[in-house]
Amino acid sequence: MATKAALPSADPQLLGAISKATPESLHHVQTDVKNPLPSKEVLAEERLRYDHLSSISSFTKVELNPIQPNEKIILPGPQTIAQEKTEQELMSGIEGFDAGKLKPTETQEKNPLPDPSAIEQEKRECEMRHSIGDFNKSKLRHSQTEVKNPLPSTEAINLEKQEVEKIQEIEGFKKDSLKHTEPTVKNVLPDQDTLDAEKKEQELKDGVTNFNRNSLKKTTTEEKNALPSSQDIAEEKAAK
Repeated sequence: MATKAALPSADPQLLGAISKATPESLHHVQTDVKNPLPSKEVLAEERLRYDHLSSISSFTKVELNPIQPNEKIILPGPQTIAQEKTEQELMSGIEGFDAGKLKPTETQEKNPLPDPSAIEQEKRECEMRHSIGDFNKSKLRHSQTEVKNPLPSTEAINLEKQEVEKIQEIEGFKKDSLKHTEPTVKNVLPDQDTLDAEKKEQELKDGVTNFNRNSLKKTTTEEKNALPSSQDIAEEKAAK
C-alpha cells in the first residue's frame, strides 16, 4: 500500500500573521497598464517599408532601358613609358654589373676604446662618487639657523596706511566741494623780433630756391702739387 508523502509544515507565526491581517492594513498599489500596441509613427514607418518591398517585388525588368557599356582602354602616356624604361634599364644595369670592375678598398678599423683623457675624466668622476658615498657626516660643523621676521616694520606699515588713506580719500572725494573756475585763454602772438627773423629766413629760402646759376662767374681751378719738395725731403733725412 502506497504511503502519502509528508507535506512541508508552514511556519505557525507566518500563518497566524496572515490570518490576523485585515484589508485596511494592506498598502494600495496603482497598477500601470502599458499599451503594447505600436504608435502612429511606427505604423507609418512599417507601412512605408512594406510598400517599398512590394514595389521592389513587383518591379518588371522590361521597364529598364538597355545601356551599352563603354569600355575605355587607358594607355600609359609618354612620360610613364619613359619612366618605366629608365627603371628597367637601371635594373638591367644592376643585374648585369661586373663585380670585377670594383677597386679593392682597405678597410680602416677605428679603435673604439676611450683615449687617456676620457679614462682620466671617468676615473675622477668615479672617485668623486665614492667620496660622496663614504663621506663622514661627523666632520660637518653644526650651524645655527637664524629665523628672520618676514613681517613688515612699523615704518612700512605706517607708509602703507598713509597710501591706503590717500586712495580712500581720492575715491570718496566729492565734486560738489570744488569751486567753479573760468579759464583764461591767452593768445600768444610772436613779437616784432620773431617776425623779422622769420621774414629773413623766408627771404633766404626764396633766394636759394630762385637763384640763377647764369649769374655765377666762371672760375678756373688751379691744382697744386701736394708732394714735398727736394729741400723738404733733404731736411727730413737730415733730421733722422
